[in-house]
Amino acid sequence: MKKMMAMVLVLAAVLSAQAKMNILVLTVDDMNCDSVGVYGCTTPDTTPNMDAFAKDGFRFKHAHVHATSCIPSRNTVQTGRYMFNSGVEGFYAVPRESVTYKTTPDILRENGYFTMIRGKSSHSSPYYPYPGWDINWDDELKEKRINIRDTKTFYEYTKRGVEAAKKAGKPFYYSIDIHDPHTALYSFSYKKGKLSTGLLGQDKDNPPSRIFKDDEITMPNFLPDTPLSRKEVTAYYNSVRRADDSFGNVMKALKDTGVWDNTLVIFFSDHGMPFPFAKTAMYYHSTHTPLMVHWPGVTKPGTADDDHVIGAVDILPTLLEAVSIPQPDGLDGRSFASILKGGKQKDREYTYVMYEENIGGNRQPMRGITSRDYTFICNLWSDGERRFATATRGMATTAEMERLASEGDKYMQERVQLFNHSVPEQFFDVNKDFDGLNNLVGNPEYKKLIGQYQQQMAKTMKAHHDPMLGIFQQRSDKAAVGKYLDKLDAESRARKAQPEIYKRKYDASKGTKKKKGLTKDKSQKKAKKAEKKSDKAASSAKGTTLEQQLEHAKERAKKQGKEYDEERSARFFRAKDKNGDGVIDAEEEVQKVAPGWNKTE
Repeated sequence: MKKMMAMVLVLAAVLSAQAKMNILVLTVDDMNCDSVGVYGCTTPDTTPNMDAFAKDGFRFKHAHVHATSCIPSRNTVQTGRYMFNSGVEGFYAVPRESVTYKTTPDILRENGYFTMIRGKSSHSSPYYPYPGWDINWDDELKEKRINIRDTKTFYEYTKRGVEAAKKAGKPFYYSIDIHDPHTALYSFSYKKGKLSTGLLGQDKDNPPSRIFKDDEITMPNFLPDTPLSRKEVTAYYNSVRRADDSFGNVMKALKDTGVWDNTLVIFFSDHGMPFPFAKTAMYYHSTHTPLMVHWPGVTKPGTADDDHVIGAVDILPTLLEAVSIPQPDGLDGRSFASILKGGKQKDREYTYVMYEENIGGNRQPMRGITSRDYTFICNLWSDGERRFATATRGMATTAEMERLASEGDKYMQERVQLFNHSVPEQFFDVNKDFDGLNNLVGNPEYKKLIGQYQQQMAKTMKAHHDPMLGIFQQRSDKAAVGKYLDKLDAESRARKAQPEIYKRKYDASKGTKKKKGLTKDKSQKKAKKAEKKSDKAASSAKGTTLEQQLEHAKERAKKQGKEYDEERSARFFRAKDKNGDGVIDAEEEVQKVAPGWNKTE
């Protein structure tokens, strides 16, 4: 009798789990929206699996992420809050005691879900390790030294996740990140002015299902078309194709395990491609994301919504409504579940996008208001002197821009000037100029329209308590803006003086390092290294950049047979870079670092 009762309880648990919709949030790293076939990619056959998913589901034509670097973007999704309301504005850990809200895994776990994450686990929460996950597969991937870009592993770990949830008798919430097409790109390396197209470790026995040739791809109009930049963009598209292969394996695992018809799938890219004028910027390509949804029994196959402007901050409230869980107070997002059901929503004309700082801690505040037709950008940091510190400086394409400019190319000189220093405000007609090449600020025909977007930005700032509202309203006062930026710089320097908070394996609440067994996952190390690749970089003639410093340290460790400690090398760089410009110049090179530079407690 007892045995029979136990079987009944197990069966009841399984049926209860099946009654609730599973949830999969699937992302790719650093991919432009228009790199996907159904979103108008002009290079053919880049994403056959994503295209097939679109035919089976629902896609938004006008969806945007709210931050254009990894951690702030992903935390906006997981928290349902803009970065200034979540506290996750950069790459530093937020003190645990200041996180008074609950994130997606917290809420779903409390409501009976089995929560799992694979990929970017240390980028997807306010601090790390984060207690909201039942399983963090990154720990196993690191321990077993598994190539996180191996397309086959996405089938295996999706299947294992489904099986783990079934064993627990619960529906699952699974966050999966596909690391491609994040740098390093497939079979491409450009270091110290030298090009290598040999297979990297992550590429061996792991090719994309189609390898594009240089003459098969279409160059983005906002980048220079030279033999070197074309090779780099080709490598990017090869990485996109490999990301699509991994995507296809995730979908296959869902179907093979029998949960496809009971799993809500949401897919998007965390921000634009890792090239100038895309990643870490505010242009259309920076924030536009291929948001697609498969909601069994709800979404109509092949639907393409052209009416609503959606933000990634809306994903959390949408998930909660979809599975009938009450929405907590304090969210900045708004559910679009009724749109997925075929309805219409009012006040979906704009979305709010933003950027604060890069991985090096350089504060460069920007805000943008984007609609179906136009985008207005406020580059508050741009004063004609400050130089933009960005994760795209180390790209070969950036070096090509600088080379062409130095050789007298007038147009490229203007582009490099814009890349380095930007302008205070920009306004673009995205229907005519989605590449952001023709700034309409100053054009009398658009003066009234620009004013309307400026008013909309102030209205949005006020509604969501953006601390930048006051200075935005004083943005014509250069002295006030300078004082505001100096204040941000001082705060940034104070954080840099505490290098431990930039360690994502650091317990920000206790002020101590994690135990050795809980070190940061290998995939995150690779991702962070690639993010750092050129965050504050400049040409080697001007000094040593963070990317170069990390590469040197890695090569030395390999030659000496020692373990490479990326975070220690980054701390050393910050200690040497006394003026915080992102380059160790000749004068700083010969100076000694301050005592205690490697202190982590």
